[in-house]
Amino acid sequence: MSKYQYIQPCRELSGYVQYYWMLDMEDTYPLCEPHRLTPQGFIEIVFYYGDRYQLVSSGRRESHPRASLYGQRTGYLDILPTGRVGLMAVVFTPVGVRDLLHMPLGELANGCYSLGEVLGKEGQELEDQIMTALGFDERVQSLERFLLQRLKRRNEFENNRMRMVITRLLQNRGMLNVEQLADYACLSKKQFERVFAAYVGLMPKQYLRVIRFLHAVELKNRMLETDLATLAFHAGYYDSAHLANEIKTLTGHTSSTLFQLMCFSEDAESISWFLEG
Repeated sequence: MSKYQYIQPCRELSGYVQYYWMLDMEDTYPLCEPHRLTPQGFIEIVFYYGDRYQLVSSGRRESHPRASLYGQRTGYLDILPTGRVGLMAVVFTPVGVRDLLHMPLGELANGCYSLGEVLGKEGQELEDQIMTALGFDERVQSLERFLLQRLKRRNEFENNRMRMVITRLLQNRGMLNVEQLADYACLSKKQFERVFAAYVGLMPKQYLRVIRFLHAVELKNRMLETDLATLAFHAGYYDSAHLANEIKTLTGHTSSTLFQLMCFSEDAESISWFLEG
């Protein structure tokens, strides 16, 4: 039996956190197929308070941090549950996390880090609080106290500039180019790329690529009978081969496998919510 819960952040954090979610499964599961994490367009921190997970790479299994900070991704990552699943995550807005972590987010790209590794003693203390908390509400309260304290140090001007850029980018489903976004931000292309990478976690061209991919998944979930060529046209790809290659590169799956896995799943719902947000 599984229990899934979702909650929105407090008003003060609404521009920085999209939502919190928790998954708790009462049954204990033996080692099974890995769960594949694909590009999502945002950064998140996941606390694995149940049994540990493992990282799976090239057939090898490695220890996975109990409090994991996942940077923006342009590829996929496989993780494997080893027993009872119990986890809670905070999903950040594309821009807001910079003012909470106080570091250039490009340094986290395609990585998975322990919270202590990134935030030092503060991160380790937060991990301890989440692991010993009694229930979802108590975990959220501990997390929000921590985030509100860190929010006192922020660059409001650059945050607002990048927030406007991201809003425009999402409204257009990634079907823009870097020069258009730089002009909108009133920055030179070189300046824009530097600021964007620091605040979002990827170079603009990489992020546009991720958003177009997410848009293709969103479209497929709404129009199940749509063929790949039609989907490619509406999502801004040259042709069906271009879309198929992008899916393989970003997720490791063929297009047919990906859409079979994603359609009507919580991942697909999360993508739609994110793009509409």
